[in-house]
Amino acid sequence: MIWDKRDERVAGSGRRWHAAETGTVKSTTRDRYRVCSVYPFVFRAAPALFSLVLLVPSHAAAAENEDIAVLRRMLGELKSENRKLSQRLSALEGTSPARRTKPAAVHQHPAPAVTAAKPAPTVRSPPVDPPALPAPDLSEAAAKRPLGVRVSELEIVWAAQENATRQIIRDSLSKTGPKINSFLSLSGVVEGVASRTGSFTGPTEENLSLGTAELDFDIKLSDWLTGALVLHFESGTGAIFPTGNQPVLPTNVPGIGVDRFTLDRTHITVGDLMQFPIAARFGVEVLHFGTSTGVARLDTLSIGTPLTTEVFENRQTAGGLEFAWPTPPRQPPPAPVVVPRISPLVVAPAVSRLMRWLGYTPLPERPFRPTPVTPLLDPPPFYGSVVTYRGSDSIIPGRTKIDDYNASLGFRTRGHCGLPYDQLTESLICPWTVDFHVDYDTSVFESRFLRTSYLPFLNQIGRIPGVAASLKSSFGPFAVVGEVNAAVQDARFVDGLGIARNMMPMTWQASIAYQFDWNPWITEIGAQGNFISLGYSGSKDMAGVSILQNGIPTRIGFVPQHRLFLTGGEWVMDGLKVAVEYSANWDYPVSAGGTGKVAHGWFGLIQLNF
Repeated sequence: MIWDKRDERVAGSGRRWHAAETGTVKSTTRDRYRVCSVYPFVFRAAPALFSLVLLVPSHAAAAENEDIAVLRRMLGELKSENRKLSQRLSALEGTSPARRTKPAAVHQHPAPAVTAAKPAPTVRSPPVDPPALPAPDLSEAAAKRPLGVRVSELEIVWAAQENATRQIIRDSLSKTGPKINSFLSLSGVVEGVASRTGSFTGPTEENLSLGTAELDFDIKLSDWLTGALVLHFESGTGAIFPTGNQPVLPTNVPGIGVDRFTLDRTHITVGDLMQFPIAARFGVEVLHFGTSTGVARLDTLSIGTPLTTEVFENRQTAGGLEFAWPTPPRQPPPAPVVVPRISPLVVAPAVSRLMRWLGYTPLPERPFRPTPVTPLLDPPPFYGSVVTYRGSDSIIPGRTKIDDYNASLGFRTRGHCGLPYDQLTESLICPWTVDFHVDYDTSVFESRFLRTSYLPFLNQIGRIPGVAASLKSSFGPFAVVGEVNAAVQDARFVDGLGIARNMMPMTWQASIAYQFDWNPWITEIGAQGNFISLGYSGSKDMAGVSILQNGIPTRIGFVPQHRLFLTGGEWVMDGLKVAVEYSANWDYPVSAGGTGKVAHGWFGLIQLNF
């Protein structure tokens, strides 16, 4: 702009000089005789005019020199800035995929028609192309934009491309999933628990502990031969198999346990119940008795343990047969569906806003198309198992035979109210599932709790059979669990104080859970997003008995008469769950051998699943 003003100034000066010269010539031509008449006056004014002519060019030259100096300085600064921007522009455009390669045309294949799957049809979402990252504009019009704007846009594109490249690499590696090789896959869980709990007989205690640490190895050599191996962390201070140094005598201070990983569960299965109605199974695992499977995080949404699981969970080395009928007919797998993703609603958004407030700005990410999932075929509706195991010698001393067994029979089904899934987004009932089964065991005192708690009296109690009935169901965004476990014979013995006892252990539970931001394609309530759960469990004839320890009567073998859980949780991101829980435990009344007190507790959990 300064150069333009200077050019106008010079051009104007030239026009004025030219006009003056032309006017003088014309005046001389027309008024030749007039000049002669004023000749004396010209000679008198000549010195003054000559001085004026000398003065004007000197001032013009000084002003011109000052403008040139300013322009040179500004031009130097502009050239320096342009050199820096050009270097950044060259670096960005040199790494831009748009300059190196020509984007390939994307060919869309028409989505196959989705047929209604029975009994639960799936609706395939139409394929949606992910929005592409902003490509650098290298057109002639873009080249006329300010260089700083072009550089800023290219820097954003470059950062997005780098982040997308890393994301593509992660996704490529994640396609292998947890597989170690073609036969073996690894998964597991690490769980930390913070608690503040009351006691029936002591003060309130605060604790921070490792709740669970597991490594799960799943083995699949073929559809007909599978297995599993689960290693579990133990602190070495449990009553089942304590390790460590002995108590310090004579103060009787407990010893310190030695941490270890132990074999928690393992099994081998020969057969495929989706192709043949009978399969053989052998391993160390939790027997079918109620809802317990040995994996607490899959059995319940609460942090604490229901009384049904705490009292009757029975882990044995067992072998037998499983069956499922009728075998489903051979058919092609259902059409893949894109399951809508559930987003966290509380913790994750709050943390994200806090991080942005502290100055963190995440890099732009390329949104990828969700991977379609092929739904599993419906399993046979009727199922069950019959297994045998060798019980404890403490119950039947000197036993030589494998004469304890466990049997289970169940029925499962599901429905969708005759409507496609995309019309059930507002439903509170459909789709629905029901799974009901009854179990029988020849010796309920083989459970971990009853065996360790009543160990001094097992030879008097003997073998006590028991039954269990349980129901797991879901209706839309709700999940419901009900269970009753009980012995079917009285256990009679004399306790440590010489008091004759007659007990028939019994427990029950009922719980309901709700899934926020639910959609009909969710197959498990509480496995993603946000959820809330309310659970109650109770017991009968479990007030405990007394023994003498160092001459002092001590109460053992008791659980609360009532237990209540209120749990809320959120999957903050894939594989990470946080939860909080309030619990209340009511002890048996004093007349029944309890304290009549209520103990309250608060729990916080963080769980990593991989």
